[in-house]
Amino acid sequence: MKPCPGITIEDMGFKLGFNGIDNGKLVFNNVVIPRVNMLNRRADVDENGVFKCETPKKSQRFFKVADSLLSGRICIAAMTIAGIKSVLYHTVRYSQQRLAVGESGKSDTPIMSYQLQ
Repeated sequence: MKPCPGITIEDMGFKLGFNGIDNGKLVFNNVVIPRVNMLNRRADVDENGVFKCETPKKSQRFFKVADSLLSGRICIAAMTIAGIKSVLYHTVRYSQQRLAVGESGKSDTPIMSYQLQ
């Protein structure tokens, strides 16, 4: 369960908000990876070691990769908004129904009636 020689694995450190989502990096130093094991959806290296890619500019290649990550992040944001809506709905309903001690000294005042709520 340890990295092979020439491979470094590092955690990206503490993240605000979603710290449970693990982000890290892999560093390969003088490591030879067989061509058949390469992740080559957007680019490839031929038998002579020549890099080939349909997208010639580095910036365009970066944005193609970033675009696929962006859609995932938008989905996470949408799911978070849906969760917040649900929590807000239940909070308001509870505040309208839960009775607390009011001016009469009895539990007859909904929490929602309080200014701070």
